[in-house]
Amino acid sequence: MPSRRSQAAAQQLEIGTLYEQELRALNEDLRRQAALSMFSKLQPSNKISVEQFIESLRQHKEVWSVVSTMGIVDFADCINDGRRLRELARSRLAPAEPAHEGRRTRLSEQQKQALKVIIQRVLAEHREGLNRNEIAGQISLEQAAGLGIDRAEMANKLRQPLAELVSDGKIHTVGEKRLLKYLPGPDQRHKDKT
Repeated sequence: MPSRRSQAAAQQLEIGTLYEQELRALNEDLRRQAALSMFSKLQPSNKISVEQFIESLRQHKEVWSVVSTMGIVDFADCINDGRRLRELARSRLAPAEPAHEGRRTRLSEQQKQALKVIIQRVLAEHREGLNRNEIAGQISLEQAAGLGIDRAEMANKLRQPLAELVSDGKIHTVGEKRLLKYLPGPDQRHKDKT
């Protein structure tokens, strides 16, 4: 029978390991967001060929590691968004910054239902479970645009649909606070006790 000290040491080791894993995941998320943000701000023109553009991206390993995993449509959308915003700023048809900047918006019932379906699909593909930021990272730019939700706000917008799915018993959680992971299906541990 293990002593209390060895159990406490094992628990401390597990907490330290989980903390390090979460820290690495958040670091990767932050680096990915920075690379995507930088990529969408690039302003290529027709003076540069596709080959030259790709080669210049490959020289920056962290940016290339993110861009090389994008779908072709997401890649094109990032470039076109930058061009569209530049054209709007030049023509002065719209202000450089949207008027609703910083203002919170609520999810409509349709957005919430669509997010619930997407969340369940993502978790079905990742049976080991994902945290809220990882789920948001699995939602493509196309899906976010189709829902009318800014990609940067996606993780925050997932809070309510995730909570509703948990309360409906369609998904369950393990862990607490920052170590919380969402898993598909109802919690089998609680079913066995009743």
